[in-house]
Amino acid sequence: MKYFIDTEFIEGFHKPLFGKRRHFIDLISIGIMAEDGREYYAISNEFNPKDADNWVKENVISKLPSKYANPSDPSISPRSKAEAMLWKSNEQIKLEILEFFGCWRDQLFYRAPEGIEVYGYYADYDWVLFCSLFGRMIDLPKGFPMYCKDLKQMMDEKGLSKDWKQLNCPDPVGEHNALVDARWNKTLFDTINQTK
Repeated sequence: MKYFIDTEFIEGFHKPLFGKRRHFIDLISIGIMAEDGREYYAISNEFNPKDADNWVKENVISKLPSKYANPSDPSISPRSKAEAMLWKSNEQIKLEILEFFGCWRDQLFYRAPEGIEVYGYYADYDWVLFCSLFGRMIDLPKGFPMYCKDLKQMMDEKGLSKDWKQLNCPDPVGEHNALVDARWNKTLFDTINQTK
């Protein structure tokens, strides 16, 4: 089964009072589209918006739904309640992703079904963030792939340019929403594979 992922994130450097600067990358949101049409989307409630640069604040964070709607308040619309429920801890996101991928617990470990392939576009940070939900790379479910296939690399291998991409698979409306971009990744994958 093929899965197409995208994340939105904050990247930067923290400098403790004593010590050297340390790089960080924090998950904002994750979107996954399975080739069978199933979708997963969640927003982390663990990032600090103050850590984001202006581009991320304007293009990602400002477009997120509110997390403050009280699901038990009868005056809140069903849509607002559903959007507020997208905000989750990274641990909850991990558990839901395990279920989404069909993983199961086998004594001490989670195991993954055979044949999982994961794809992303410029996927390096997406994959680091995805794996970090499980802890270390070695903590991924047993049988899970330890790498993500990059659609940009697939384009390069076929000699497909940025102009080709814009002509055949233009950037999606609503990009920088992780689920919108995950859906687009599947469309790009299909478009690349239809090209001779």
